Amino acid sequence: LHSDVRQRIQQRIAQAFGISSSLLYLTKPTFFSRINNTEAKTTHDEYWHPHIDKVTYGSFDYTSLLYLSDYSEDFGGGRFVFMDTDSNKTVEPQAGRVSFFTSGSENLHRVEKVRWGTRYAITISFTCNPDHSIGDPVLT
Repeated sequence: LHSDVRQRIQQRIAQAFGISSSLLYLTKPTFFSRINNTEAKTTHDEYWHPHIDKVTYGSFDYTSLLYLSDYSEDFGGGRFVFMDTDSNKTVEPQAGRVSFFTSGSENLHRVEKVRWGTRYAITISFTCNPDHSIGDPVLT
């Protein structure tokens, strides 16, 4: 299932940015997130700070998020915010919605603190550098 979803997202990113999907490679970390209103235990749990994925993770060239829960039904807060000079742009998570973007400084972003409920998402990221590629996760 992960491989199928990854391939479909990879193809959409390639199409949207006018590049060949064969030049995109899955990179790490690819992760499942479960965010609620509990206290952060480490700085990595402080998802609400503005950041740039390329700076935070190094290998990211394109970031995608597959939302698995619905804003305002399953959780409050937790919207994805692109921090733009003129005005912020906000994405309201919806189960099945995929958002993707280039991972550089042009896409400074954060996630609002979750006030109630639980926000679920999968982050699947891609690199253009084959040296940073990983294989699809497998169950062992």
